[in-house]
Amino acid sequence: MQTKTMRTQKSGLRCPAKTEISHQRAEKFYALALLWFAVSFLGWCAETLHFLLRWHDFTDRGFLIMPLCPIYGFSLCTIYLIAGTPENGRLRPLFRKAQKLPRFARAAAVFGLFILYFLFAALFSTAAEFATAALFDKIFSVTLWDYGYKRFHFSGYVSLDQTLLWGASVTLVMAVVWEKLLKCIQKIPPLAAKYTAAILLAAAGADFLFNLIYLCATGVHLVLY
Repeated sequence: MQTKTMRTQKSGLRCPAKTEISHQRAEKFYALALLWFAVSFLGWCAETLHFLLRWHDFTDRGFLIMPLCPIYGFSLCTIYLIAGTPENGRLRPLFRKAQKLPRFARAAAVFGLFILYFLFAALFSTAAEFATAALFDKIFSVTLWDYGYKRFHFSGYVSLDQTLLWGASVTLVMAVVWEKLLKCIQKIPPLAAKYTAAILLAAAGADFLFNLIYLCATGVHLVLY
């Protein structure tokens, strides 16, 4: 009887802790979802501005009707979940060890670790870009982007300069502003973050489904402008 009572008390003590962990995970998910939308929107803005300045063409830069380029949000959020930021993620123990080295050795070690992060970010983002472009091209006959005009490219899906740009931009964003952005979003009241994320995710899902049905029905991608 005493043993059963002790077990009940222990389980009772564990429940609040588990509940707190669940709440923290949920809040982190909502924050990352909102950050995904923010990055996807900024990516859409950058793509639109690039086309406007280079080719003087204001064109719909994405598959969705919403002003989003999901490849940006997917790449950065997934890299964050896998590797974290350069100095506070998977490489953190190595950065700490580097701080104990002599001055020039420390600088070389830190530089090498940033290069390592750069390579991972570049390769992962390029793989995501290639998979997305190939999927839409082969299955839906939709060309989301074409790097065929560049000197070093592969099937028009990816290019060397874009890979380098991916690595540099992701590393810079993760090292300088990512954690600040995440902290700002986490200041949003949990209930507001939850419902905002849910509404945006539902809208994006409906947007994708509508465009997919339209594409299958008509054989062409819906382009608004």
